[in-house]
Amino acid sequence: MKICIVGGGSAGWMTATTLNKLLDCEDITLIESPNAPISGVGESTLEKFVEWCQLVDIDGTEILKETGGSFKHSIKFTNFLKKDSGSFHYPFGEPYFEPTLAWMCIEEGKFTHNDYARHLSPLVSCAEMGKVEIDSPISFHLDAVRFGNYLKEKHCEEVNHISADVIDFEESDRGIESLTLSDGSTVTADLFVDCTGFSSLLLGQYLKEPFIPYDHLIPNDTAWATHVPYNDKERELVAYTECTAINNGWVWNIPLWERIGTGYVFSSKHISDEDAKEEFIEHLESKGYDVSDCEFKKIPMRIGRHKRSFVKNVVAIGLSAGFIEPLESNGLFTVHENLTSLWKTLRRGLPSGYLKNAYNSATSCDFDEFAEFVAVHYAFTQRDDTPYWRDIMNRDYDIVGDENYDKYGLLAFSRELYQSSKFSHKDKGFHYIATGMNVSPYTIPQDNPNQMGICISERNVWENEVISKLRSPYEILSEDIHHRDE
Repeated sequence: MKICIVGGGSAGWMTATTLNKLLDCEDITLIESPNAPISGVGESTLEKFVEWCQLVDIDGTEILKETGGSFKHSIKFTNFLKKDSGSFHYPFGEPYFEPTLAWMCIEEGKFTHNDYARHLSPLVSCAEMGKVEIDSPISFHLDAVRFGNYLKEKHCEEVNHISADVIDFEESDRGIESLTLSDGSTVTADLFVDCTGFSSLLLGQYLKEPFIPYDHLIPNDTAWATHVPYNDKERELVAYTECTAINNGWVWNIPLWERIGTGYVFSSKHISDEDAKEEFIEHLESKGYDVSDCEFKKIPMRIGRHKRSFVKNVVAIGLSAGFIEPLESNGLFTVHENLTSLWKTLRRGLPSGYLKNAYNSATSCDFDEFAEFVAVHYAFTQRDDTPYWRDIMNRDYDIVGDENYDKYGLLAFSRELYQSSKFSHKDKGFHYIATGMNVSPYTIPQDNPNQMGICISERNVWENEVISKLRSPYEILSEDIHHRDE
């Protein structure tokens, strides 16, 4: 089987790495445009990223070294419920206790909805106390540009790399027959993988596969991104990604070893690009960051997915297949989950029509379910301080879906919210986000008052006897990974 990957960056080189290591394929070519813009975003990963690293036999410590990376235990959400509502966490791993116990404590006034995750997961205490437990569920923050270069140089030596633009194509009954490049050469393949980002050159532009927008669920469509220097690296180098809601969207904060990656995701229907940039700068300056030397990059985002990701002999991976928005770090997540499915589909060679349809069904459902999960972060807001947030709070949100695939989205959650006697939703993320937003489907039992203090007492043990003795992210990275202080 002859495979041609079009597009570099994280998606392209993750694709090349996966197919090169897991398939019995001796002819893989990657075409990378020297003129393609580099977004440099996608710096925060989820727990399953570590599983992908294990699948392709890549050491996590090496990734940290090569990409200026850092640790991640959770995602912290600030002011999503109300303007000054404080923060809550969505940690990795399974809850240590029955979640209803934590909600009982909230109902009794023992603590607030903001503290819910802290009483269920020691990883939240780790994050808030500036510690890291490397033997617990963990993932990474990484420099996306350096990550792509690392994969290219260290894990794709057998991949034929061509630096050129694709300027034309020949089509046949099986899909794309060949690509014509700017250097005058022609490339043929049995399978073409589209990793061209939002442009979706092969799947969208050449094969004209219909695109399904998510604007009924997701309000944002643009981002400003930049890097800022640390003010106090030892204190600011935390083991979580922070998402902070502001007037017309939200700001991400991703601490890497050498700098902080940050960006403002907003709705162009509510604020102009330049006003959003000024709002972003004001937010950064209010946090004490020096932005005088910062370069700001505007990123228009195509929110939605193609109807199918695998059409004839073309399959799209990552942004070229679809995108929801950066909330919940779904960019790289989509890439490695798509690749795991693609590898399974190609193990026997070029897939049959049935397997293509099965792949399309699975990936489409994954996109739809994740979009609905992201929508929950907006659907439960009580913010009414700006027109943007009032519009979000009062949106109808389309939760009428296909019950055959909707396992994790708004439809499933709404059924449990009103029909269940006990929270049992399959995805643990929902109870962290919903409870953090002061929504709960739990029916509180009244006959077990002695358990009311379990969460509090156990948390105190974690913090006083275990977590307090752990090292900080800065200590581990400087002593064990990067071997230097800055």
